[in-house]
Amino acid sequence: MSTIRRTRLGILGAALTIAAAAISLPHVATAAGEDKPAEPKKAEAAAPKKPDAKAEKEKPSADKPDAGPGDAGAGDAGKTAGPLPEGHPDVGELPPGHPSVEDGAGMDPHGPGEAPHGANPHGDTRRGNSGFFEAPPDTAVEDQTLPPGTMVFSIHDADERPIPNATAIIGILKSSVAQGDKRERREVTTDAQGTARLDGLPVGAGTSYRVTTQRGLGTYATEPFALSDKAGKRVVLHAYEATDDVNNALVGAQSFVFVSLREGVLQVEQLFNVFNIGKVAWVPGKGDAQVGLPEGYQAFRIPDSMTDVRFVDEPKKGPWLSGTIAPGRHEASFSYQIPLEGKDRQTFHVVLPPRVGEVRIFSEANKTMGLSVAGFPEAQRQTGRDGRKVMVTMRQAIQGERGIGGLDITITGLPVPGNTRWFALFFALSAAALAAAYTIRQRSEGTVPDEAKDDLLEAREALLGEFVALEKAHKKGDIGPKTYGRLKAALLDALARIEARLDEVKAARAEQRRRDRGETRRPRGEARGEGGSA
Repeated sequence: MSTIRRTRLGILGAALTIAAAAISLPHVATAAGEDKPAEPKKAEAAAPKKPDAKAEKEKPSADKPDAGPGDAGAGDAGKTAGPLPEGHPDVGELPPGHPSVEDGAGMDPHGPGEAPHGANPHGDTRRGNSGFFEAPPDTAVEDQTLPPGTMVFSIHDADERPIPNATAIIGILKSSVAQGDKRERREVTTDAQGTARLDGLPVGAGTSYRVTTQRGLGTYATEPFALSDKAGKRVVLHAYEATDDVNNALVGAQSFVFVSLREGVLQVEQLFNVFNIGKVAWVPGKGDAQVGLPEGYQAFRIPDSMTDVRFVDEPKKGPWLSGTIAPGRHEASFSYQIPLEGKDRQTFHVVLPPRVGEVRIFSEANKTMGLSVAGFPEAQRQTGRDGRKVMVTMRQAIQGERGIGGLDITITGLPVPGNTRWFALFFALSAAALAAAYTIRQRSEGTVPDEAKDDLLEAREALLGEFVALEKAHKKGDIGPKTYGRLKAALLDALARIEARLDEVKAARAEQRRRDRGETRRPRGEARGEGGSA
């Protein structure tokens, strides 16, 4: 994923997602089936810390194109599902009363406890400050001992042991302005030490690589990376044991819901942070992690993603989570719309997938709109970093709850459509009908009635009054831009018809006056003619 896309994911803010996730990790653990985090062993606590993964891992930059999901079908720990839709407001402020987010927020607030599953039979247990399993990072690091164009990759298990004879797919994406994108795939098998080497590969930012492998039900992949012209790279990819039974994996989730008002609809965006705090990956089957959406939802959209952890929409049932939930953190999101019912308050129901330990709900907060959620604390009005007002409420799963199952969200203070548009349409149709009636009458009688002009002027005044009412309603927000555009176009069309009929009336009356003057002069001429002949 490019740096630009990662930057755009900061809309929720570090305090809202990463740090807040650390605070609520015990609640996620509760939903995942852990009552308390495990205590690190003394031998592990005394062992020196491993090098910082961020220092080892070379992040892909904006000028390094990725190999694309079609090359590698990736799903690795900690990858994101793509940015929130354009224009999403900054909702990084925490609700009042929420625990403060400090540098040490990731520390276990419950203190040490006994490991619920006992000692790791493999002997090498990776546990972070929280006491849970800490997924080792996948890395792609330059090695000066390797010549340029060389890649040496290894596939390891959760305990950093090489996996021998593993099949991997090397996805290659070549990008150029002249030739566009060209994709290649190479299948490579690791040796007895779980390592494989490729030489003579293209270097430079125009070519990116991605290593993918499968282990059991799970699919795992590195982030896209490029090879430089200075040295080769050593790549490490981790593949875990996998299960399709959520009860055999330590999985929990956070859910974020943002509601905003659009033209005739409520726009709803839902984002999930899915945590796997164990050593076994979870691969949900179809419908195993279903989200039930409100009846009549429409315009369902899934953002572009570089991982296979994403939601798949199933019409009439709602989206379900798919992909490999490897150890670590994953993000997946989607958006949809709910048609307004024309009332000042509207409630909709959302069914959450299993193991949701925390839910935060945000609503756009204009002068009238309010937010309430059944079973949640009263929503608080907050100001985001971008200055926009939002209503916020949150709830965490309590001990033994095993996840929050559903949401009943009520939005109050919704604008109710006024009668302006009906009056405007009525006058527009009336004016058009009136103009048509005048035309028929004029043609049938062969003349223009004297009252035609007065009636048309009266209709024109009525339309001009509707223009004023339409502008006021639009400025107050009673009608949206689409309705405003349609009504204004209808009024302009009716006004143009009236003006055309007025021009016809004026022309007809002028012609009638000329004829009247001609008839008045004619007898004198005829009289002179008769006298001359005599």
